[in-house]
Amino acid sequence: MVELNQLLLEFESNLTREAVTKEWKERRDSWVREVQAAVEPSQLAEYLVELESDLDREAVQTHWKQRRESWVEECQAASTTEEVSILLLELESNTTWEVVADEWEDIRESWVQEMYEFNE
Repeated sequence: MVELNQLLLEFESNLTREAVTKEWKERRDSWVREVQAAVEPSQLAEYLVELESDLDREAVQTHWKQRRESWVEECQAASTTEEVSILLLELESNTTWEVVADEWEDIRESWVQEMYEFNE
């Protein structure tokens, strides 16, 4: 579980300041502490939705608008690390390259590999 917490934090930490709302910048520090302390996959799913909700709409692919509502519902129903990892991967894959740190391209492959380990 702690590993998935860290992967969520790693994704968030590679988002640029342009990717998130002003409200997120104020909430971020306490969100990080809450993610670190989370012990249930459902908690992580809740924090994942919170992060996504504070992404600038330009930070995600245009088709995300159609997927978003059902994705949020799936997050709200998620109860396993496998489900949460799939949902996090989906959000990451719908995030535009313009709003992630340059380093993300270098570390993304190993990050994705670690995410897939939850589904084996």
